[in-house]
Amino acid sequence: MIRLGLVISLSLVLFAGTAPTEAASEASDPESAIRRMVRANAEKDLPTLSGLMAHDADIISYGVAGRKYIGWPELEQGIRDEFANAQKLEIPIHALTVWTNGDLAWYAMELDYIRYVTDGAVLKRTVLPMRETGILERRDGRWQLLSWHESFRSVQLSAPLPDH
Repeated sequence: MIRLGLVISLSLVLFAGTAPTEAASEASDPESAIRRMVRANAEKDLPTLSGLMAHDADIISYGVAGRKYIGWPELEQGIRDEFANAQKLEIPIHALTVWTNGDLAWYAMELDYIRYVTDGAVLKRTVLPMRETGILERRDGRWQLLSWHESFRSVQLSAPLPDH
């Protein structure tokens, strides 16, 4: 049912062989890069997401409901599926803290992943309160997301977790 590719977020993402866009190069500091990724995810802007994420084959990232993505192709497919299934996405950031050390940065973020899907003739809105952590590296002067982990900020234990 629910397919979360990044989220950042997160669903975070992106596509092999896609050249970084001009917008991706605007992210000159890690916080700007993270905010740009979240915005691109909400706008379903795959080329921008791709340019802001590393495509290393051995990168591991974790999404909600036990999802594990190894390498770019798996993550890309998860993002494509989510974008195809969601009619609209809204991703307001509630808190974002970023730390840096040289060419590495890491962050902790709280956001809402608001997903609109069509159920028959009805547009259904689901709000997923999320938290996310991640690591970025500056490569050729651009900050790129290497890996991330997302989880629910709160969840009703009596309710089942969403399916893929």
